[in-house]
Amino acid sequence: MRIVGRLAFLTTAAPAILLSLTLAGCQGETEAPFEPPPVVVTPDDTAPPGTLPGTEPPPATIEPTPPPADAIAVLELGALDIWAQPLPSTAVLTVKRYGQPVTTTGFPLAATPLEAGDYHVTLSAPEHDTLDLDFTYDGSNRADALKISRPAGMKHGVSVVRGLRQIAAGKDVPVYTLYLGLHHRWFSSEGRPARRANAIQLLMDGEEAWRAVHSALTAAQRQVLISTWWWESNFELVRPANHADLTTIERNRNTIMGVLDASPATKRVLVGQFLGQDGLLSSVTTDAPLRAHGATANDRFEFMGQANETAGSFDFVADAIKFGDRVRARVPGTAMKPFDPEAVIASTIPGHHVDLTAWPVGITIEHASFHQKFMAVDDDLAFVGGMNLRRVDWDSSAHRVFEPRRMLFDATRDDRIAVANKEDEPDNGPRKDYMMRIQGPAAEDVADVFKRRWDVARAEGADYSANSAAFTTRAGAAQPQGSQVQITTTLPEPYWEHSIAETWLNAVNNAERYIYIEDQYFRAPMLVEAIVRRMQQVPALRLIVITKPVSEWTDPGCAWTHITHGQLKTLFPSRYLMLQLRAFDYHVTWGFDETDAVFADMDVHSKMLMVDDKFMSVGSANKNNRGMIYEAEMNAAVLDPLWVRDQRRRILANILPAGSVATDDAPSFFRQLSDAARYNDTVRSAWDAEGDDLDLDGDPLPTRYQPKGFLYGLDFRNLSDCLFESIGPDMV
Repeated sequence: MRIVGRLAFLTTAAPAILLSLTLAGCQGETEAPFEPPPVVVTPDDTAPPGTLPGTEPPPATIEPTPPPADAIAVLELGALDIWAQPLPSTAVLTVKRYGQPVTTTGFPLAATPLEAGDYHVTLSAPEHDTLDLDFTYDGSNRADALKISRPAGMKHGVSVVRGLRQIAAGKDVPVYTLYLGLHHRWFSSEGRPARRANAIQLLMDGEEAWRAVHSALTAAQRQVLISTWWWESNFELVRPANHADLTTIERNRNTIMGVLDASPATKRVLVGQFLGQDGLLSSVTTDAPLRAHGATANDRFEFMGQANETAGSFDFVADAIKFGDRVRARVPGTAMKPFDPEAVIASTIPGHHVDLTAWPVGITIEHASFHQKFMAVDDDLAFVGGMNLRRVDWDSSAHRVFEPRRMLFDATRDDRIAVANKEDEPDNGPRKDYMMRIQGPAAEDVADVFKRRWDVARAEGADYSANSAAFTTRAGAAQPQGSQVQITTTLPEPYWEHSIAETWLNAVNNAERYIYIEDQYFRAPMLVEAIVRRMQQVPALRLIVITKPVSEWTDPGCAWTHITHGQLKTLFPSRYLMLQLRAFDYHVTWGFDETDAVFADMDVHSKMLMVDDKFMSVGSANKNNRGMIYEAEMNAAVLDPLWVRDQRRRILANILPAGSVATDDAPSFFRQLSDAARYNDTVRSAWDAEGDDLDLDGDPLPTRYQPKGFLYGLDFRNLSDCLFESIGPDMV
């Protein structure tokens, strides 16, 4: 049993009993003297920025003061979070009887002799809601001698174990152990634990992200787990500056298949499928080399596809949680204890009726997928993001129009040189996306999601399951300097998880200064309704949305994108920005009109949410209802003010004009973004007036024709311009 914590307590003359407490396991009820287990004292709260107290030195045993021999009963209070994890050392626990402070002793459980009376317990910690609990003890040995008053709709966990314990020779007394689970204001109660002590890195765009993945895969020794929505074996992870000069053999070594084939680790891959499990379209998202591995036994390379068969109509209700089950699962010594019956804690995600049948063509189809994009490498490293192993999912953060490294694998050297010389445009356009590198305890949660999906695919007999094997995951080691990270998901039946939605709604409900959204889509009524409420409550709150244009003829989500934009523009004309990203370059043709402009709309494939330089969520989930309800998604949620601030600065520096002054003042960077887009819109209009070509006679390009940064305004026309207006918001 490992216990981490620190106790600070005052005498009875103090106004309250203060316990700075973290707890990984609590002493269970036994027929033995009251002896809490060994304690590990946490470091001081002077940790470097971005770190969280809780990284423990070697254990040190502390002998607490046992209850007095004349005690008639004992109260124990264990301070946990809602996932039954240790609270940080900044937690504060106060106990009062009839309004007067009660002296407690012991560590890591706060223990005190019980006397008849009315008690009030308060537990608080930064970024958690405060728990207030009243109970009464009548002084007897009856089973119901201690009665707890739980407020209706309580979001905290309270689990109770009642038993007898010997505190002196021949003397047994009642012991009441209350496990308190504090509700977090930002992270999802429904989801996996928000793990502390993770080393994290935001990887911006494909060049940086895939280079980090390449490094991790080449170092892998035990196990590699990969989930992607689309797989291409010749996807090149690393593309050096001399990419055009590499031979096919040299470039093949840098492909995902080349790297994995060379790895001694066991590889397991899950790829999304469309329109039913192993159906007619099951091979669309894979290729022959990957399927060949799936069909080959004992080659240390296993593969299965997985379809999301959500369809029809249903009433969406997120699962409730039972705190006692978490205590039994995570607190040693409690699995077989008799807990009091307790009410479940209902989800805070609003439910509603979902209808997935309203396609204009009048047929019901399974249009959902397993859209998760992640990797888990060996035991403590994971990558979570929005990028697939697919030809379009690579770009540098320079987002050059003429980028020869964005050519297809089979392009010739001459093809690449032509792009470098600005004679042709590359096969794939510029693209914006992100990935999170996570090292530490949260990496196991990434692997656990894969394992749960893998086990279901094997149990259901998916294609190639005969050549697959069960496997185990291992806990990642805490990092000396790290952030608190929650691996959040949306998962359909039979998993039914919705922690992405809960973190997004929590973040919006806590927003005070700004909400920053960078996403492929912006059509999520569940999220927008919360944003509107919060912006009406907080007059200073600003909303920044960066997305991409939608096709009014082919995009079934056109209507809901238009509705969303129109509503926000009307309600908050001075506090809402809708922007897009474009790359620009020009080339001299030496023809009649010698200088031609080339504007390339950037494919904003990001799935980013930031709030107030405190919270970030990034991964595969788009800002649409389906990504919050039934599309299989994975995000990493981070609460770390200094770290998030630094990432926001870096993101804005990449899209704003070069030399823009970094600022942490939300109105100031809101204005910077607006001004940059307005300037570039003026430049674009100037080129439009010239038909995108100029006769400069060899003179330099005038300043008024040179955009700065990547930002441009984005607006939408009337709802009636959309071809498909009747498709429901949960479908697109």
